[in-house]
Amino acid sequence: MDSVHRPDGGLRTEAIAAPPDDGASVPQDPSPQLPQIDRPQWTAPMVRPRERRPRAGWRASAYSVTGGRWNPGLSAKERRERDREARIATQLRGRHVTAFFCLKGGISKTSTTAATSIALSDLRPDPVFAIDANPDAGDLAERLIGEKLSGITSLAHDVDKVTSLDELSRYTATSGRLTVLPGEPNPTLGNSLSSRDFENIMHVVQRYYSFVQIDCGTGVTHPLMAGILRFADTVVIPAAWSITGAKRAAESIEWLEDNGFEDLARSSVVVLTAKDIVSKSVDKEAVTQHLWKAGDLIVVPADPHVADGSLLEWDQLRPATREAYLDIASAITGRFGRHHR
Repeated sequence: MDSVHRPDGGLRTEAIAAPPDDGASVPQDPSPQLPQIDRPQWTAPMVRPRERRPRAGWRASAYSVTGGRWNPGLSAKERRERDREARIATQLRGRHVTAFFCLKGGISKTSTTAATSIALSDLRPDPVFAIDANPDAGDLAERLIGEKLSGITSLAHDVDKVTSLDELSRYTATSGRLTVLPGEPNPTLGNSLSSRDFENIMHVVQRYYSFVQIDCGTGVTHPLMAGILRFADTVVIPAAWSITGAKRAAESIEWLEDNGFEDLARSSVVVLTAKDIVSKSVDKEAVTQHLWKAGDLIVVPADPHVADGSLLEWDQLRPATREAYLDIASAITGRFGRHHR
């Protein structure tokens, strides 16, 4: 160590390295190396996955009585139900429009739209918006709200003035978590709506809602239909659970194919709703085979609450009917991402 005088008169001690000897290098001790341990490509999780808590039956009772110390797990039936609920709640990336469409009326088209919209709105994290686009005095609001309301014609007239969700809500009604744009009770005014009117309405609605359900009319030549099908990602074809109903559904699929909507035809969901007990002389297997072009075929059993035509209340439906509508909702969300446009 050498001492060096500082300008202020003090001393500063510095370490001065000595030059290495000629031809010699100073060896440096390498850092100790840790032993290399081969790690497996996959390691088991340290926390065991928990069995889901049962919600019904003796399994739920056993879980409650033991304070959760014994969890017998889900039955096969409840596991299927939970999996279906998860599919219905699938995250929607982008937008999705479902059109409920058939060439013939009077076959529970509005009931199917209403019940399926309720099922979706109850189980999905995002809001669901239902539109009554039937120009011939549609009654979707009556089935969902219990009142005869109008909204679509007024919104078409004022569409340029709607710049916020609050302004849009002046034309809509709500049922739980479901928002409804009522149709036009006056058939004369309803028939005045054009394809451009519908497109303008959809451009406003889709600013605030990504999941839209549309109850269509039966007039495929009506100007509204061209606008609706241009927006549609999925078509649900409701028909009667009968020979005639199956033929009407098949004709609806063929109409889609013949008019440039082949993708919608291939992915269509056909819903056969039973009004009464089907005669034993009807070959049900032959009826379903007649609809082989459908993407999915779902049968809704006869239910007096559906047949009444009044306010549709989910809890008043028979269990088998609720199951069928949940299957329709699952079929719709299973088509997310299949954009034909």
